[in-house]
Amino acid sequence: MRVAVVLPRGMHFSPKGATSIDLVAHDQTLASRYKNQTWIIGASVANPWKDVDFRGLSGASNSGLVKLIISELKRDMPDVIVVHQHPSSASRIARSFPNIPVVLYRHGLLKTGRGLSRWIKNRQLGPLKKIIFVSNFLRQKFLDKFPNNVVKHDVIPNSLDTDFWRPADKKIRQVVYVGRARADKGILELIEAFLQIDVGDWRLKLIFAVQSEAELDFTAHIRDLVKTSIHIDIDTNLTSSDVRLQLGHSAIAALPSIVEEGFHRAAVEAMSCCCAVIATNRGGTPEAVGSNAILLDNPTVPSIRKALETLINDATLRIKTGIEAREDIISRLELTQVVGQYDDMLAELLSVPSK
Repeated sequence: MRVAVVLPRGMHFSPKGATSIDLVAHDQTLASRYKNQTWIIGASVANPWKDVDFRGLSGASNSGLVKLIISELKRDMPDVIVVHQHPSSASRIARSFPNIPVVLYRHGLLKTGRGLSRWIKNRQLGPLKKIIFVSNFLRQKFLDKFPNNVVKHDVIPNSLDTDFWRPADKKIRQVVYVGRARADKGILELIEAFLQIDVGDWRLKLIFAVQSEAELDFTAHIRDLVKTSIHIDIDTNLTSSDVRLQLGHSAIAALPSIVEEGFHRAAVEAMSCCCAVIATNRGGTPEAVGSNAILLDNPTVPSIRKALETLINDATLRIKTGIEAREDIISRLELTQVVGQYDDMLAELLSVPSK
């Protein structure tokens, strides 16, 4: 089976600066039984991953990029096309290839208006063969907006290689944040909560993914905000291996996102690295972390401070939480187990017998 995976504009298919969507596409391809018949098409980047077949294209806009993607697909016709995240791109590709099943792979909430706007969006999804959601939360939100949508849908949770995302031999007294450099990730609240604590020799490591001008500006603001603190460090656009090293050494991961995450892969990575995780009880995060994290109903400065103080002051609880978190991720979200759902979905589209 020949599988083309499409990453619309906004992705960054490289070990340095990859989004969670890039990581999913990369990891799934490597673990898939169709690995040798899969290629990934997306925006050109410096130093893309070399262990999969990636075809980088340059487009001035998403529309221009999709036009180039369609031309590329026509040159090397696949049996199945998987388009990550972008419904209008998936729809345009599906209309260009009416005889090839096209799958939309959704990682976040689908923003729609009301009335005519929602009707147009629903109609746009019509040519798709299937929609995959990374959480039941996202699927239910979609069905709430489009109760009459007839496209088949399913849930395949994000998964990861727990042998790669593993703890270091020794944990250090560090709280780590990993994610986009945006205010709606709860970063300002986390910094304020940390500064209010008598942290002793504990440190806060902020690891930002920075791509847009707004994220550059926000990062500059944070650097200015913490420049007098000797306990707070900032890194940007680390490679996956470097992120893994930071998570592996950190005792606590604080990810108090204000926005509703579709799944929250960073929390899962942290859990796999035996971090005691603080996250928020909203969106798809509870599905991702299960019962092995401290979930805040409202990520305010006082609630984050209390959670940090609890874990910082109780080493037994902190270590136990981290160990049980990794065991949970191995049992539920290990890549080699979950990728079978992805492969079976592809096989079903062409009625290929599963193995």
